[in-house]
Amino acid sequence: MPTNETEPDTQVRPAPDSPPTAKKARTQAVILAAVALGFVIALMSSSIKNTVTVFYVSMSEDFSVSRGTFAIAPSVFMLTYAIASPIMGFAADRIGARRSLAGGLVLGGAMFLIGGVVSSFAVFSVVYGVGMAIAYTAVSYVPLGVLVDELFPPHRRGLTYAILMNGTAVGFIALVPLWIYVEKSTSWRTVFIALGVVMVALMFLALVFLPGEKKAQGKTEQAGEEAAKAPGEQQPTDGAPGGMFGAALRSPVFWTISLAFVGCGVTMSFVDVHLVASLDSHGLGGGTASTTMAILGAAEIVGSLVAGYLCDRGHGLKVLAGCYLIRALSLVVMVVAPTVLTAWVFGLLFGISYLGTVVAGSMYLLNALDPRAKGLALGMMWCLHQVGAFAASEAGGLSFDALHSYDPIVIGAAASAGLSFLIVVLALPKALRKANPTHA
Repeated sequence: MPTNETEPDTQVRPAPDSPPTAKKARTQAVILAAVALGFVIALMSSSIKNTVTVFYVSMSEDFSVSRGTFAIAPSVFMLTYAIASPIMGFAADRIGARRSLAGGLVLGGAMFLIGGVVSSFAVFSVVYGVGMAIAYTAVSYVPLGVLVDELFPPHRRGLTYAILMNGTAVGFIALVPLWIYVEKSTSWRTVFIALGVVMVALMFLALVFLPGEKKAQGKTEQAGEEAAKAPGEQQPTDGAPGGMFGAALRSPVFWTISLAFVGCGVTMSFVDVHLVASLDSHGLGGGTASTTMAILGAAEIVGSLVAGYLCDRGHGLKVLAGCYLIRALSLVVMVVAPTVLTAWVFGLLFGISYLGTVVAGSMYLLNALDPRAKGLALGMMWCLHQVGAFAASEAGGLSFDALHSYDPIVIGAAASAGLSFLIVVLALPKALRKANPTHA
């Protein structure tokens, strides 16, 4: 009998589930591309703030204004960010992360190009303080949080969000030292124009590689099914008085997280606006500032990944409390003994906590509020964050003009971080029990 009669039974045949497997592979590729591009967007968005941090002195001299007067521009930035955050969060809930990010990139590119050529400080204050702030709101924490919520179920959001936010950490490691280096031979205006071109190019990549509304909606529905099984995941509240805005305002978790987040704004503002100038005022040169920022960025990467991992495993409260306490201690070290060594210690401690508060706070809101208003809740949280940032930004400039010292703002920032620690430790457990009594 010919042996080839049995061959058809031994041949490898396509598995019946090959099409679904191929579809799953394509979906994973789309998600991977979206995460990678989100990381790059976070990296470049950090330049909106870290360029002013590095070029603060040279920019104030270029416009022939004092440091206190120049602080008006970043202070207006903080205030505009506060106002725009809830609006952008609401918009991201409605139009999706893709359109929000693309719009923010093109606006940011335009503002960089305009800011690089204006000669009036008043005009620059509007360009940077208003235009750049709106652009930053549309390409940073809030829409990227919505993107993560669109693509992943609750138990995978923390670490993924931390990965995206590490784009800002790489900004500290790579971009800040780069700006410090090129400042010796290149004008800040040239840097602004180059960044404008990069932002516009990223806009086209966002439209091509980020999933559209239909794809995101499908993923959201799948995530919603898993979320229904997750402890603490808030279900839709149809017909709630005051709509989604009212639902957020009535949430004890929202208020506890957001009030503590004011301290995050105060402390982040010191780093984003005044740290390099503060080190310079103590006679610590550009080399120390560059190394400090690099250490801060490296610690930020490790700290955020650990925070995301722990949040996904239900340890968000420990992450929040620990980060605020570490941050307060880092600022105390900075003001007590400002030396090269303590600057590096500050960078290490502050970096560990830098994104931990952002990741943990955002995960509480993404997992504890109405699914249709998560962007709005994140935006409102960042609104209060920027109130603290605005106060610290302006206070730092005024402190230097009056006392030729940044010590008062450093002390105030340490106190605000300590207060945030107390809010988390004393109020958050009660808020969580009130919001989810069945899981207390």
